[in-house]
Amino acid sequence: MEEPVEFQPNHTLSLNPHNLKRVYGITVEFNQDGKEKQVIRYELEVLAEKNKKTKTWLFQFDRRNMFINMKKPDTIAEKLAYECGQVMYPLQIEVTGNWSKRIVKSRSLAKEQLKELEEKTRAIYNSGIIDDYFEKAWETLDDTNKYIRAVEQNLFLSFFFAPLYERYNMLENIAETEMQLPIIPFCKPVLYNTVQKVMPNYTRYNTITVIQDGEIRDGRTEKDFLNRFDEPVFIGKGQSKKTKGKLQAKYELNMDTRVLHSLTAKGSIDLPKKQGRSFELQAYYLSERNKVIKDSVIVPIQPTKKKKDE
Repeated sequence: MEEPVEFQPNHTLSLNPHNLKRVYGITVEFNQDGKEKQVIRYELEVLAEKNKKTKTWLFQFDRRNMFINMKKPDTIAEKLAYECGQVMYPLQIEVTGNWSKRIVKSRSLAKEQLKELEEKTRAIYNSGIIDDYFEKAWETLDDTNKYIRAVEQNLFLSFFFAPLYERYNMLENIAETEMQLPIIPFCKPVLYNTVQKVMPNYTRYNTITVIQDGEIRDGRTEKDFLNRFDEPVFIGKGQSKKTKGKLQAKYELNMDTRVLHSLTAKGSIDLPKKQGRSFELQAYYLSERNKVIKDSVIVPIQPTKKKKDE
């Protein structure tokens, strides 16, 4: 007989990613009305360690083996675009104990890696296209807001840091939460109101199942999203229609650590002029990679006094 899920005394799910080391296989399918779908596959190594003094957790994410529409980047332009994006990894994010606040700590490392990549690339190629790529990359890393916006584009991270460790209704194991998802590229993530439910028993695979359903509750209207606005502008009567969209997700959490084991999710935003978008995401813990990452460590980064988020 399946055992009932254990909650904390305040009926929350407790998280304990102590010495976490795992790799996820991730597939994301993006769709836009009237265009061919884009499928991205990659692996993401995740490490975690606790700072006993500050009571915070430091997570490190390292991306590898990326395929776009079933192929690796192969042209010079594709390789350069990938490598400029790859300098953001390993990505380090500090999280408070209650999962409520996150601070990106690795911008200085990204800058060091971009400098090395630029020097290596310019020693081989001399092209105006190269100038454009590095100009845009430096523009992103030198601006705190643009850098954070670039980090936010990783859809998987939105779900990895989902508000699952909340206080749930004791009768039905239900909680009302919010999710912000980067469904519109390089636009402020879209806000979804969600209702999530913890299923009462552990599964036969020793996981905890959390089901999430939601819909858009963002203050921005259709015209606001069509213009890529971060804040509501077309909000007057008759100016634009309220934005609609759905979200559904199913999380499987490790029964002991409550860390994500697997995830399936899909979401949408309905927009006119063939600008509507949707996604489907699948992520699974790849236990066969454990031997590969057994010696992986958190990369030490020297603290800087320039910016709080570096």
